[in-house]
Amino acid sequence: MMKRAIALLVLLQLAAVFGVLGLSYVTGQGIILSYADRLTQRIARDTTAFTTEFLTPAADAALLTRRLARSQVLATADRDRLARYFFEILQTRSDFSGLYLGRPDGSFTFVSRDEDPATAPFTVKQVMTRPVREVTLVGVDARFVPSDPRTDPDDDYDPRTRPWYVAAARQGGVAWTAPYVFFTSRRPGITVSAPVTGGINGEFRGVVGVDIEIDALSAFLETLDISARGAAAIVAQDGTIIAHRDPDLLVPAQGDSLRLATLADGNDPILARAADSIEGGIDDLFPGEIRLARFQAGGETWRGAVQRLPLERTPWTVMIYLPEADILGPLSGLVRRAVALGLIAAALTVFVLVVFGRRMLRG
Repeated sequence: MMKRAIALLVLLQLAAVFGVLGLSYVTGQGIILSYADRLTQRIARDTTAFTTEFLTPAADAALLTRRLARSQVLATADRDRLARYFFEILQTRSDFSGLYLGRPDGSFTFVSRDEDPATAPFTVKQVMTRPVREVTLVGVDARFVPSDPRTDPDDDYDPRTRPWYVAAARQGGVAWTAPYVFFTSRRPGITVSAPVTGGINGEFRGVVGVDIEIDALSAFLETLDISARGAAAIVAQDGTIIAHRDPDLLVPAQGDSLRLATLADGNDPILARAADSIEGGIDDLFPGEIRLARFQAGGETWRGAVQRLPLERTPWTVMIYLPEADILGPLSGLVRRAVALGLIAAALTVFVLVVFGRRMLRG
């Protein structure tokens, strides 16, 4: 009889302990996952806002040059003055790698950062087509003092054939290129360009372009506190990975440094799976839209948030993702400790009941 009573008490105790634990775990799991969803949404919004603010100065610089040329404050035919103006902008914007103006006659004025700043931190390139074609390159220091002038007779660069020139001239407004790897710096970037007009009749005088390096976006993603295995990325509509928390993943697996990696390259299979989990694909998102994601990958359940940039000109999507195990890990550990304590308490209960039972029987 006593054995049955002890067993019943132990079972009741275990049922109470595990019932409370189970209810607490289910309730706590829902609360934590809901908080994780809000957290990923907030990170996606913050990243979207940072990216938008990061890109805006490039468009502002192109439009400012356009306005100055239109008002004749800046003469596009004055190559030296134009080069000095581009130089001053580069001095204030470390994320700009180059500014330039291509003209209808094929001439070109380009100021860029030099990859060997020990000799000259900037390079001024001038392409002249009249009376004969001549390409000159001059290094300049931080005070715009020239050095090492040289010519390049083999340079056949024609700005009129470049995508940034063609797009701006055709659209008659600001144009953005797709992300690509700059040939000179070997860093990922984009070009924003705008047509330049002037004179009484608003005649077309060329296209101004701004090269902006976007590796700073990956640096920003590295600072995000997501989770132990969580990550963040920015993906273009065509699947090109523009920025990633792990910058090494931007380079294709085969080492082709002249292009950015894509989702199809498989550098980040979790990211690719997250993109596939979006109904209609990432190109189905409208500007500014944010969605939550939940998908299976690598035998685990993952959660995240995706948001399309609000700018039509840059159809990019911010993607934040992390495994549920990282979210629920602390709760699971707490439950395991509570279960262990419950079992210990049950064992002590059995021990106490047995000891006192025997004493009572002897008495």
